[in-house]
Amino acid sequence: MGPKAYYPSWGPSFGLGSFHQQYWLDSDKLIAVAVIDVLPFCVSSVYFYYDPDYSFLSLGTYSSLRELALTRQLQQQCSSIAWYYMGFYIHTCPKMLYKSRYHPSYLLCPETYSWHPVEVAAKKLDSNKYSRLEDDATREDTEANISVDKVLVLHERRQLRYSQYRQLKGADPQLEAIIAEYATLVGKTAAAAIMLYLP
Repeated sequence: MGPKAYYPSWGPSFGLGSFHQQYWLDSDKLIAVAVIDVLPFCVSSVYFYYDPDYSFLSLGTYSSLRELALTRQLQQQCSSIAWYYMGFYIHTCPKMLYKSRYHPSYLLCPETYSWHPVEVAAKKLDSNKYSRLEDDATREDTEANISVDKVLVLHERRQLRYSQYRQLKGADPQLEAIIAEYATLVGKTAAAAIMLYLP
């Protein structure tokens, strides 16, 4: 594990943050390193690299299993850590297909941000590289519907809603379009909680 950690009282004993899991052979040969994030609700696999001389050991699979075991262990200490995220999945990338072999496993719909079983999602991705995974055509991303007035901004060291900023500075259609795009990209929850700096 690594040194960049945050230690909330409710979290795991070694803290939250980014860590390196090192895999040693016979205690003197480093053969692989996994970079993971331990977050309040999950363990997230960020990156993995290994000595190609040892590729016959399927070290990526081994590392995934160790990370799953770590997730279960951490859940005993901190019940909110309930998920293991294997990171990005590109269906056409052969090096990433191993991720679909773990069950149960889910992929996030890029349009509705809803989770779908990888077996079902893979069939859609086989026919089209980009695919909406949600079958319900009427379902939308609930995080996308936000009024720009509710976006939180930082102006002259003061926290304001965009509606208050507009009253101070006057209406600016170009800026409002940028604020609307920002809110759509970060989602309703983040747009109302994270301050966007405006001069």
